[in-house]
Amino acid sequence: MNSTRQEDPSGRHDRPALIKDQRIITSCALEVIDAIRMQRGRPLQPRDRMALKLLTPRNAALMVKENHRHLACRQVSFEILTDDVGMGSYRLIPVGVHVLNPDRGWWNDDYGIRRFLWNLYLGEDPIEGMQRILERLFKVSPQGLRTLSGNLDMQQAEHDIQATVRPDLNLYIRRHKGSVETSLRRLSQAQALYRVKDLGIDTAGQGRMALVFGSNRRYAVSFAVERA
Repeated sequence: MNSTRQEDPSGRHDRPALIKDQRIITSCALEVIDAIRMQRGRPLQPRDRMALKLLTPRNAALMVKENHRHLACRQVSFEILTDDVGMGSYRLIPVGVHVLNPDRGWWNDDYGIRRFLWNLYLGEDPIEGMQRILERLFKVSPQGLRTLSGNLDMQQAEHDIQATVRPDLNLYIRRHKGSVETSLRRLSQAQALYRVKDLGIDTAGQGRMALVFGSNRRYAVSFAVERA
């Protein structure tokens, strides 16, 4: 286990230990998901489950004190607005999270609330975090990002979530909200935009398009297109 621990002269461990082991962080996140499902009688929204499953030592802090665990992370929730000459302005509304299984095709789940949600790195500025996310999502360089995204806007309001998941497990989330202005044409040029029927994704009629991302192109977010 890769962790740091402070000890007092008596040998007791009464200062927080910062855990940096990926397996322990992942296990803790999965415990949060399962415990909330049991308490509420229904699971977390898919985007929240995905965000928790993607926690790493770079974007989450796990501290342990006297066998009590504190899991914390920061996230940015944003919407994508598009404006194309001759087409008008639209808002991309996420409706599904999809993972491609090579043997069985796409696994689908409802997305939940109408915004994109991603983890920020520890200490990362929210706007810089949105820039990094867009670079990875659309596989473009920082220079190419200027042609992809015309404007990044971050609202000043922050939303803090704190929950005692179990007597030995607390969860803390600070969520920032922002928006991205770009165009459908630029998304298409970045080779990130697809029609769901071309991918074979079933959105039950809710989504028309999908953003495909990841190093192996196995992950997608489908969305409806609404006039802004």
